[in-house]
This record gives sequence, C-alpha cells and structure tokens, in this order.
Amino acid sequence: MYFSKNIGLRRDWYTDAAFGQQQFTGTNPTTITLAPSRWLEEFTAVAKAQQRADIIKLLTDNADSIYMQDYSYFRSSMGLRPEETIVCDGRYGCASVVLFHLEPEGKLHPLGIVLDYRGSMQESVCIFNRRIASGVSGNEYEDWPWRFAKTCVQVSDWLRHEVTIHLVHTHLVEEVIIVAAYRCFGPNHIVFRLLEPHWSTTLSLNKAARETLVPKIIIGMTGLSASQTYMFLKSAYDDFDWTGLYIPNDLKKRGFPLENLDDPKYHNYGYARNISRMWNIIRKFVSTVLKQEYASDQEVLSDESIATFCEDTRSRDGGQFMSFPDLRTLDELIDFVTMCIHIAAPQHTAVNYLQQYYQTFVPNKPSALHIPLPQSLSELCAYDEQDLLSALPLTKPRDWLLMAQVPYLLSFEVPEESTILHYAETTSSSQATPEIIRAAAEVLETDLRAFIDVVQKNSNELDDQQTPYLVLDPSRTAISILI
Repeated sequence: MYFSKNIGLRRDWYTDAAFGQQQFTGTNPTTITLAPSRWLEEFTAVAKAQQRADIIKLLTDNADSIYMQDYSYFRSSMGLRPEETIVCDGRYGCASVVLFHLEPEGKLHPLGIVLDYRGSMQESVCIFNRRIASGVSGNEYEDWPWRFAKTCVQVSDWLRHEVTIHLVHTHLVEEVIIVAAYRCFGPNHIVFRLLEPHWSTTLSLNKAARETLVPKIIIGMTGLSASQTYMFLKSAYDDFDWTGLYIPNDLKKRGFPLENLDDPKYHNYGYARNISRMWNIIRKFVSTVLKQEYASDQEVLSDESIATFCEDTRSRDGGQFMSFPDLRTLDELIDFVTMCIHIAAPQHTAVNYLQQYYQTFVPNKPSALHIPLPQSLSELCAYDEQDLLSALPLTKPRDWLLMAQVPYLLSFEVPEESTILHYAETTSSSQATPEIIRAAAEVLETDLRAFIDVVQKNSNELDDQQTPYLVLDPSRTAISILI
C-alpha cells in the first residue's frame, strides 16, 4: 500500500479546490444536491449574526447555484437526541452540513460549514470561509479552523459513504434482488439470464461483511456504537428510493439537469457526466433484449414470475424493500434491469475503487475524530495546527492502520476478465448465450469501446489535472460487486 499513489502526494491536498472536487469525482460523488431554501435561510441568518455581508449577498444572488452536502439527519437515523454527542471509545463522529457555490466556470467552492448539526443552527457551530470565491487568494495552509471544519465534513462523509452509499446502496440492495430472483425466476427466464452474470461473489462478500467487516472492523473505526451503527444502516436501507435513484431521476432531483451536463458550469462533475452516459448504454442493451422477448406491456403484466418477484422483494418475509415498484409495463421492466446492472457494475465501481487514493492518506478523510468537537465559534477560531493533529489518531496506531488499510484492501485493481467490457466481448461470441442477448452484446461492446474515449475526454476537461477520473472506463469497470 505504501507504493500506491494517494492524494497525500499532492502538495495541495488540503485546499478548497481539492476538497470541492472530491464532491464531484471522489469516493462519494452521489449525494451533493442543490441547497433548498430552508438551508439558504438558515445559513443567511448565521451570516447576519457573524456580519458576513459578502456571504449574504452571494447566497441571495446565486440561490440557483448553491449546493450542499447534508449530514444533519445522522442523529435521528442512529437514535440519538440532538444534544447527545456522537462518541464511542474515544472516537467522535459528527453530523456536518456544508454549503458550496458552483461558480459559473464550474469550480465548486466551499462557503460555510456546520461542524456538527445539533437540531438547530443556534445549538451548532458554524464557520464561513474567509475566501468568498475560488479566485480569492489567502493562506489556506494555515487556516486551521477552516481546515478542522473541512475535516469534520470528511468524517461525516466517510460514514455516509461507507455505510450508506457503498454497503447499503450497492452490496445489500443488490443482494435483495439476487435472492428474490433465485426464488422467483427460472434459470432460463430472460430477466435471470440478463442479470445473473452481474452477481459473481456478491453473496459471499456480503456474508463476510455481516460476519467480519462491519462488526469487527467498521464499528471500531467510527464514533458510533454497534447498536447505533446497525440503526443507521437499517435507516439507510428503509429510505432507499428505488425509482428515485434511477440516474436520470436522481441527477435531476439533485439539481444537475442531464441536458446541461456538458455545459461549462458542470464540466467538473465527472461522475455525473460519465454515469449518465453509462446508464444510457446499459439501458439500450437491456431494451434491445427485452423488446424482443416482450411484444407489449400486457405480456409483462401477464408474466407471473415478474409479479411474484415484485411481491417477494417487498414482502415482510422477503426483501422488506418497500420502495420497490410494481413492474407492469415494458419500460418499467427495462428500467428495473438497467438499475440492477447499474448498481452491480458502474455504481459500485464508482464508489468503491477510489478509496485507496482518497482514504489511505488518513488526514484527507479520517473515519472519526479523536478529540471532542469545539462547542463555540470562538473556541474553533482559536484552533491551531496542534488541534488538527490531535484530532487524528497519531497516538493510536491500530486506528490509523485500519483507516489506511481498509480502503486499500477494498480497492484492488479489477482483473481484465472481470470488467464489463470483457463481459460484452465474451457474451457476444458465446454460443451458450441466447441469440437475442448475444446480438445485443455486440452493440454493447461497440458502445462501451466508444465510451472509453468519452471517459478520457471528460477527465481531460476537468480543471484538476493532477488526479485523472477514469474509474468508469469500461475496461476498468467491474462486471459485478467483486470486493
């Protein structure tokens, strides 16, 4: 692991620019969203109290370009009251909220941070950036209060990413589909034939996660107790919105219109630009197959295996997946199969394989703090370098090594024979594959090969050229959840 590149090798890893870009091309580029009026009003009120007229004007004049990462729900989802501290065995967690300005030329600049939201802004510590825009100069290296605040955000995002976005939204959601499919579809059903290649190792990996990774490792890395962790995990599962997280729906809901993703304003959002195209490629493949199998919506509606599958996925004795829709039309079935492949292949790849780069360098994204959070803005503003160092596990080698080694172990390079491109190549030439899938896979291979150049082009267009964004290259994208 010491010979692999990570963000700590960059001389500017701590800057606002690197922090902002990670929201678009880091380990969790999936939850940044347009800030609703409620949060704009709350931050504006604090800015008035802190006499930051520049912040007030920016929030007022650019409401349609203010984005946020919102972790304020953490306490309620883990069963804590607003005034309770997130702490376990000397490790502290936090429920941060951060506002960004997406500037017209596409830079995502952090403006304000609530270190740990405790039910209201009045009960929380909020700090604003001294630099109102990305082009404003300043001594970012020695701005220790602001650097501490950004570290709080990274701690919050570590938890959300690892437990919700990675574990629940890919591993566990896909497991429900796998188990229900084995129960309800025969081995020659066209839906089963389309999905089964994307399930390699998933169930055995999830078994290891339940028995070892979560209880014996992850829980010992955060500020959450075991019971709080499982409550947080269950809340994430219960809140999963199946159709709402279809890529076109999700990006639109979060304030990133698909038709504008190639505009200069959005050119740094490499994940959105790539994942939206990959979604369309997969959907085209799925649509080609299913439109030959089903001549009408009525044929889908009459397929008893599909109806049984939907019931089992939602059932209290089955998947308990309440947001799962009825699949009554051909378009709905196409979207469902597309979503399953999307979760297992590009989505898991996007949120898993960059952990080595961004998280093995612990100061960039620790899983917990090792000192209590400041209780007032004046206390935070007195912080210096030593306070930030004290928040890191410098004197706790086990914690440090786990924070570094877990992301390294989860980020091994995908073997060529396990990529989605290799799947398309072999499927299109395999006589064991049904003809309608084989023919569609030929087109899929062509589309994926063309997409390799698009991924490279989108990476070349990022303002940040120190860290390429190539994780969704089809020759690197895993065919299933392999780790």
